[in-house]
Amino acid sequence: MIRLNWTDEQKNRIIELSKQGLSSPKVAQQMFDEYGINFSRRTVARFIATGHTSSHYKGKPKPKVKDVKRGTEIVINKDGSTTSSTTMQMTEEQAKDPEFVLRAHGFNPDDWDIVSARNNFWQQNSVENGLIDLYQSKITVKPKVDNDIKRAVEVLTRDIKPIKVKHSLDSSRKRNLVIPITDNHWGITHLSDVQDKLSELLDIIKQGYGTIVIEMIGDMLHSDKINSTETVSGTILEDVDMPKAIDEAMQFTEAIVVTALENANTVMIKSVGGNHDFDISYMFMIWIKERFKQAQVDVNNRYRTAYLLGHVLISIQHGNVNKKNPAQILANECRHLWGIATTTEIHSGHLHFDKTEDQNGVVFRQFSTPKPSDDWETMNGFVGSNKLMYALEYNDDRLKVEHFI
Repeated sequence: MIRLNWTDEQKNRIIELSKQGLSSPKVAQQMFDEYGINFSRRTVARFIATGHTSSHYKGKPKPKVKDVKRGTEIVINKDGSTTSSTTMQMTEEQAKDPEFVLRAHGFNPDDWDIVSARNNFWQQNSVENGLIDLYQSKITVKPKVDNDIKRAVEVLTRDIKPIKVKHSLDSSRKRNLVIPITDNHWGITHLSDVQDKLSELLDIIKQGYGTIVIEMIGDMLHSDKINSTETVSGTILEDVDMPKAIDEAMQFTEAIVVTALENANTVMIKSVGGNHDFDISYMFMIWIKERFKQAQVDVNNRYRTAYLLGHVLISIQHGNVNKKNPAQILANECRHLWGIATTTEIHSGHLHFDKTEDQNGVVFRQFSTPKPSDDWETMNGFVGSNKLMYALEYNDDRLKVEHFI
């Protein structure tokens, strides 16, 4: 094993890059690009912090990526991964170094993880260098999940300033309003698609209510990721512009919540995740909680939740799980609320069409979606359902008015 001592030039260059504000991983990447040596990120960080290196780089100086990635074959797979195959010259130690292998294939280790790797070894006589070690290298990589989350957090949390809404109590407001929002699939849906419906909903809210409950019943956003378009389970979807989708979802939500705060004594926001956006919707709810301090916001990572509105017990769930006997599950999980309620309802979405059914006194309301038909729905002929939004007015013990918007 050969130990490589850093030269004064290399040390000075590391210090210079650090002073420019580059992180240790980026300094290591830049040093690799300039010197063709795979500097350890940990050792670089130690040197920046202390001016000393307590361990030496293991292995021979490594050839630059530009020398080893000739003839690389790149295949983009349906699951979002990428497969790269190439022939390169490297040592046995280098073949065991994930960072070196990633860089040799042209991938930044900060942005990609190796899913699988296979390096087949053989030796070949070289006119210039004699007997050399060669590898047929094939790797499959995926973007780092943390990178997706970081980008999502940046979009969802930038410039969060709580809104202060003029909010007053009015004892004349007797009825309550429930606004179920499900399967908007922002990214497929745009503000222009629902502008008229949103305006009509705001007019209903302005009538004034004792309590307004906004139910976020899942699949508000079409994708659970930012860099790629796929569901929480990894199903690949048609591409959408997710930063724009998040921005439009924010505008839509803000218009409803602000108007609700102006026209209700109490505003509650309840939520569950969907099969498309379970993870990112959780972060979206954190944004809602930070943005609207005057509302009672329920942030959770559950598949179902329930609340009491007067003597009306309402459970919300997206509709993709707990299909067998949701009423019995509700009675078991919420026994104290079940005993108080005179009316019990379960609200869901997921299937994109409207359906109401009374099963032994428990009313199941499955809501449609205002989203336009996407390519998959059009291809399969699922285009006949009404594109609706809803607002439900309740008194203390039952539904009184149902608005189809």
